[in-house]
Amino acid sequence: MTRSLLYLSYLFPPRGGAGVQRSLKFAKYLPEFNWKPLIIANGALASDGVTQMQDNTLLRDLPQGTIIRYTQDETKLQNNFRRWLNRTDSSAWWVKPAVKTAQQLLREHNPSAILVTMSPFTGAEAGIQLKRETNLPLILDLRDPWALDETKIYPTPLHAWRDMAAMSSALHHADLIIMNTPQSAQAVRNTFNLPDSTRIISLTNGFDEDDFTTTSAQVPAADPDTLRIVHTGLFHSEWAQIWDDLLAHRGLINKIKHPRRPINLWTRTPDYLLDAMQRATGKFELVLVGELTPADKLMLESSPIRDKIKNLGYRSHDESVAWLKSADLLFLPNHTPLDGGPALIVPGKTYEYLGARRPILAMGPPGDMRNFIRDTNTGLTLDGDDVSAAAEALNQFHRAKLAGEPLYHPDYESISRFERRNLTQQLAAELDKITAAVPHRPTAPLPHRGTLATQS
Repeated sequence: MTRSLLYLSYLFPPRGGAGVQRSLKFAKYLPEFNWKPLIIANGALASDGVTQMQDNTLLRDLPQGTIIRYTQDETKLQNNFRRWLNRTDSSAWWVKPAVKTAQQLLREHNPSAILVTMSPFTGAEAGIQLKRETNLPLILDLRDPWALDETKIYPTPLHAWRDMAAMSSALHHADLIIMNTPQSAQAVRNTFNLPDSTRIISLTNGFDEDDFTTTSAQVPAADPDTLRIVHTGLFHSEWAQIWDDLLAHRGLINKIKHPRRPINLWTRTPDYLLDAMQRATGKFELVLVGELTPADKLMLESSPIRDKIKNLGYRSHDESVAWLKSADLLFLPNHTPLDGGPALIVPGKTYEYLGARRPILAMGPPGDMRNFIRDTNTGLTLDGDDVSAAAEALNQFHRAKLAGEPLYHPDYESISRFERRNLTQQLAAELDKITAAVPHRPTAPLPHRGTLATQS
């Protein structure tokens, strides 16, 4: 028997970028496991600080007949006003239109559960309101660890306290909490005094094998004597400078701001890799696929090795995958907590790198990201600022290419745990459990409230 899942996902195609992949792939594969998603998404016109890049090719992934309703964006003035009111969540305005759209779907269908994937984290409010109206079990899927996110900077300690309180309140309403890394799931268990009945699991991001076997994009091969290094996605050079100013207490505002956890964000930029490429003696090219900010471009244009850098900008997901497959080495950076502990975040590109089955140079702190690379035997892990070791690694990878002798032999069985179909099967099993444990108690039909501003 196929059941329906009310699925709230602010980020969803045709909006592009890494943030849409998790929901897109769950929506693609859930029907195989007898769950039909009823998707509520943002129309992608809001000034929300998230990428506005469009990639209509992503919608080809969805099974025929997939139901998607896009909420109508508020005016820019309304949006900016709500952003000012809620400084910890730039998309808090979405709660109202998301609930209105969900209410229409509830009248048309009979879902068995509600899933809210976040960010924006105030999306939890929409899920909680819908749970109260329907008595359906609520699943909160956190793609990032919300108030536990070590990259967050709050305007004041009060904002940080409010965000932690909001997270605690939301989690107490959930029947199932899904974190996307093992260490973030453990951090939730350690931080919040949640009821024993609340199930907390880790369900990572992943890669879709279909993306790698069916890609039609063609990209030029690297020269036989050149080590091609590829990076996909975003860097964070602007934020790295902001963190420097904050940690140095430059200016009155930075004395008031409150970081969740001090970090070195330069290790999530190309800064240390560029230094390593300068020191290395082999022949290299660095191919960057994804949006670059002005600060990123300035760093690259100022580099003495700028002639070895190819900046492609945003590309369709299909072409991005083709560049991954063409790589001799994939560069995987992450931010570094200054307290010496592990990062709770694993960059989404990690999983597609694993799916590409190409060698990986992972530079970042100990934690899940490095564990995944080590456990799958897909590459080398180093501290994020270890330029000397990175330079030597580049030389080793270059010599290995020239000799035709790979340095690493991936463990394909270990990699398969990150395949999107397998991850969706786990999600479906959790949905089966939670709907059996929290039976739906029917309520009176929702009243009609006029025509809603949505698109099918």
